[in-house]
Amino acid sequence: MGLIRVLLAMAVLFGHLPVLDVHIIGAALAVQAFFIVSGFYMALVLGGKYSGQASLFYSNRLLRLMPTYFVMCALYALALWGFNASATADPKVFARAFSNPTTAIVMAFENIAIVGQELLFWFTIGPHGELVFNSTGAVPNPPDLLLGWQALLVPQSWSLSMELLFYALAPFLARLSWRWLAAIAAASIALRLAGHLLPVNYPIWQGRFFPTALFLFVFGMLAQKMLPLASRLPKAVGWAVNIALLVLMIALQGVVQVLHLTPEWARWGMYVLIALAIPFVFNAFKDFAWDRWIGDLSYPLYLVHLLVIGAVLTFIPNAPYAAWVAIGGSLVLSALTLVLIDHPIDGWRQRRAEKAAAKAEPVLPPEASVAPL
Repeated sequence: MGLIRVLLAMAVLFGHLPVLDVHIIGAALAVQAFFIVSGFYMALVLGGKYSGQASLFYSNRLLRLMPTYFVMCALYALALWGFNASATADPKVFARAFSNPTTAIVMAFENIAIVGQELLFWFTIGPHGELVFNSTGAVPNPPDLLLGWQALLVPQSWSLSMELLFYALAPFLARLSWRWLAAIAAASIALRLAGHLLPVNYPIWQGRFFPTALFLFVFGMLAQKMLPLASRLPKAVGWAVNIALLVLMIALQGVVQVLHLTPEWARWGMYVLIALAIPFVFNAFKDFAWDRWIGDLSYPLYLVHLLVIGAVLTFIPNAPYAAWVAIGGSLVLSALTLVLIDHPIDGWRQRRAEKAAAKAEPVLPPEASVAPL
């Protein structure tokens, strides 16, 4: 599923790049599609190499996310305080936030631990650095109106908080039958739709509150239960599904206009289509190392793109080639991050999993090894 994953990351980059008037699936929908993919993969590994190894699963997931994240924090800090080259904030935002002791503690925790970052979209930073609850979905208007998330070094990492919350639940969810998973998804969807009746901004209710996004991860876990069906079909089916889904994601805005769909109906349709497509695409591409390499670019690309965009907006905002520099720079920095950080640590993670699996295998006495089945 490498091409799908990297296209979703590119959609986020395009959505955050003001000098580029090209939008495919849309940044918000792309992030939520990632949650479906994540649910699928977590169900897959929890039923395989991490079966009965919850503690190893937790530690390996932290190793997957945190080293690259901390490197990005250092690079974003250098860009911000060394060059004032940020796409979302400036040093004055951090100065105001950290002038308040309570806010300073909260923001230090959020920048280090990640968990809870999505909730900062529900708060503004007051004139004295205090966090003020605001459920209106306000847009930053510095210096008068600052949002809590602007005091994050890597502001797009709010979605990693949602991932970490899901990882905490994943070993328990993976043990459930499809009926229980469907019931949990239904409850999450009902809670999300209830936001239409509440005095809150619906986009942040549906996108920045873990219980209303939980069903997306569960959709992915339900999709994993379709793998036996997908494996019985020719891999050509997966190739065809992959091509169709890629085309749909690229041309989604045009399809929505032709079919006269509302954004809400289009969003729900994509949730269902992506969940249904994943097992067939995975079955077709699971043995291709190049596909996994491309897909592995998605995480560093997601983390680095605002760093590169901040540099472009600071130094060459009006250049005719600014968009190409942002895209190319993001891809190059992503590839370097993948090769220098992600892959070496991933090799360690895999060795830890293999070692644990070897210890878990029962050692049969010699006579048992030749016993009839």
